[in-house]
Amino acid sequence: IFHTSPNILHYRNNEPNGQMAAGHTFTIEPMICEGSAKALTWPDEWTATTIDGKRSAQFEHTLLITKDGVEALTGKNEKSMLQLWERNSEVHKGIWLGTSKAAEARHNEINARLLAAS
Repeated sequence: IFHTSPNILHYRNNEPNGQMAAGHTFTIEPMICEGSAKALTWPDEWTATTIDGKRSAQFEHTLLITKDGVEALTGKNEKSMLQLWERNSEVHKGIWLGTSKAAEARHNEINARLLAAS
């Protein structure tokens, strides 16, 4: 099943729509638009473009709710940059909640390299 309840909208809204629980997954899908952010969906009901046709990029991160917090399921390799929320989160202190000690060590190593290079 691709999309299931609760339906978490990818834009600000004030509508209650359920509560996430351990085992649920959801995505964060940021978009960068050169022009308008208003979307136009093509007849295939899948392809989307901005209404003004200017350049845009969309990225997706899949997250799993665990009993201990959140785990990022989006693939990474050793050269992948840490995401902003991984580096700067006061709650997560630079790592995803529920990550292993090996992942925390990797985070510390990569951040040290990034800080040394800046």
